[in-house]
Amino acid sequence: MTETHQRGGKAYHSVLAPHSDFIRELRQRRKTWQEIADLLHTEKGIRVTLYAPYHFYRRKLKRAKRPHWESETAPVESQPTRPIVPASRPGDSAPAPLPAQPAFKRPNRETFNRDEFT
Repeated sequence: MTETHQRGGKAYHSVLAPHSDFIRELRQRRKTWQEIADLLHTEKGIRVTLYAPYHFYRRKLKRAKRPHWESETAPVESQPTRPIVPASRPGDSAPAPLPAQPAFKRPNRETFNRDEFT
């Protein structure tokens, strides 16, 4: 029983990879994952469960969002949104005065007209 395993072959590729545009088009037409799986079987001859196109498409979208680590360019230095100002130290300057509060007058209970509010 000598089996020869060939190492270093092609990486795994999904059978759905050549049909990703077909799946995207069906999703844009608001087809369910079960309908997509049925159409893949009838039109493309690929028999899959409803979870296969779902997981394939989700993985494809997730990978499309982030760039590949090898093709990433050098990080660009971003400019700060606000200028960097050193923090003030105690004793450097006096804090800004608070605005003057108007004096509060308590209403007089004898002259208060309650009929206006009912």
